[in-house]
Amino acid sequence: MPVMDEFREERQALRNGTLKDKLSYFIYYYKWHTIAAVAVIAMIVSFVTQLLNRKEMAFYACILNSVELEAAEAYNQGFAEYAGIDTGTYDLMFDSTLYMSPDGLDESSVASTQKLMVYIAAGELDVIVSDPGGIQNYANNETFYDMRDFLTPEQVAAYQDHFYYIDMAVVEEKNAAVDALDDTYVPRYPDPRDPEAMRDPRPVGLYLDGSNIRESYHFKDEDVVLCVLLNGQHPENTRKYIDYVMQAAPQ
Repeated sequence: MPVMDEFREERQALRNGTLKDKLSYFIYYYKWHTIAAVAVIAMIVSFVTQLLNRKEMAFYACILNSVELEAAEAYNQGFAEYAGIDTGTYDLMFDSTLYMSPDGLDESSVASTQKLMVYIAAGELDVIVSDPGGIQNYANNETFYDMRDFLTPEQVAAYQDHFYYIDMAVVEEKNAAVDALDDTYVPRYPDPRDPEAMRDPRPVGLYLDGSNIRESYHFKDEDVVLCVLLNGQHPENTRKYIDYVMQAAPQ
């Protein structure tokens, strides 16, 4: 029997068949089409729902090389209240999942480095809070604000004794060596707490000595530094965050 004739007979039989027959026919011939259509619709609904429910970001901090303690959630919520940020309307992000070892060669360090580079390039981060070793390379690659240009005059007066410095003369020497393909050059970074030992000191961070952040995050190093990203999106809330974390620090 020709295929078209067979098809017509099936359609005629189906027209006169029971509901069960029609359902079986539909499932047999259109099962995968239906599954695909449902999956696509579900994806669209999920995307639209997330888009409609997504809150605007008000502040984004990377808490690098730390362990989040039990008190961290309350501490972070405390900043929202301190800064007057409505968390029903805005999101606050405190990412403490990144870890970099001193040599940076283990799998976790490589993945964290890549993730942090993406965050920085995308302009998502406002601040990085880290031990000095975690941010040294970024600090010497002109990633962070000069704190004198970012902070208010009142904040500069209050926090200048806590400044973390880099020597721009060393940065320029390093950049010149890179441009000259000189792989023998090894930069000698002065003590970040001693600007008098530098030829061209620039404060690019704050030591959080005595800061209340230690009550909520455990850092592997005794020293903890906060740096502000040049391409951060929320400067006003960042200034408020600096005041918040420095509350318990000696002035």
